[in-house]
Amino acid sequence: MTLFAPGVLFGVAAVSGGHGIRGALVVAVLPALPLMWLLARSLGERATPRGLERAGHWAGIQAWLHAHEDFAQLPPAAVSVWDRYLGYGTALGVTSRAGRLLGFDAGDRRRVWSSYGGTWRPVRIRYPRLRPGFGAPTGRLLQLACAAGVVAVGLYLFAVLRQPDWAVTTGPDADHSLRRPGLLLSAGWVGIALLGVLVAGRFGRWTLFVAFLAMMPGNFGSAHGWLGHAMDRSGPLVGETVAIVCFGALAAYYVTLAVLERRAPHTVTGEVLRMEPRRRESAPRFLALDTGETDRTTAWALPPEAPAVAPGSVVRLAVSPATRAVRSAEVVTG
Repeated sequence: MTLFAPGVLFGVAAVSGGHGIRGALVVAVLPALPLMWLLARSLGERATPRGLERAGHWAGIQAWLHAHEDFAQLPPAAVSVWDRYLGYGTALGVTSRAGRLLGFDAGDRRRVWSSYGGTWRPVRIRYPRLRPGFGAPTGRLLQLACAAGVVAVGLYLFAVLRQPDWAVTTGPDADHSLRRPGLLLSAGWVGIALLGVLVAGRFGRWTLFVAFLAMMPGNFGSAHGWLGHAMDRSGPLVGETVAIVCFGALAAYYVTLAVLERRAPHTVTGEVLRMEPRRRESAPRFLALDTGETDRTTAWALPPEAPAVAPGSVVRLAVSPATRAVRSAEVVTG
């Protein structure tokens, strides 16, 4: 995309200057040709005889280390036997366990090599950061369902019970009154949102400041007359209807997860690829597990109070598929 950006800019400039489409295409394509030539030269093969000799040397060492079946699973303590060859194996991608235990694979969090199941293959890891109810226990799910329900019901009651005479739209002080339509609507919406945040237990030190900032669009809309007749309509506005439906569906979703959480857990066994912390210490950690069945996996939610599991360990987990929560973890081989 960066390669064709100059051509696009030249083409737009040509059209804006009154030139024809053909001229614009010519001007747009011409800058791309030398750039493509330069890019091809920079990415070309630059092997030298000395470089090929050294590459063959290290390829031979890699093949020799691959010939030792147990070399890939050696722990870091094996350096007392293998000496520098353990480091060579880590650099050449032959040693997996030692590299993970020492944190050498911390670069790519979403693509990790694994030999669990018998063959080496890259495993793609997905971290469900925005998944509602991820790793939440039953009590927390019911609390979130109540918070979403409070917002949905509050928006509906606010839309039904508000009256047009609450707002001041005419008079000498209408532009400076606290009862302007946009300001009243913003106050109602923000108040309902604060109530939902309070029920959800997420009221923090910045909540009131964010609520104050959320009042600004309504105040700006009132100053420009955009919401002058919003209070005249009976029933929810279009945006309110969408919000009521969304929060109502979210409350039903949390209740469904709470019901599914009461079912017996499933058991999965595999090798731990990664364990990622979250920004909040009280949030569950990501635990990526390779079961050897597929090249893609979704991280499980390890409770913050649970002990950490070292990457490279084979564990047996009791999990809840609905919330991806780990109920218990048993180390099979460390």
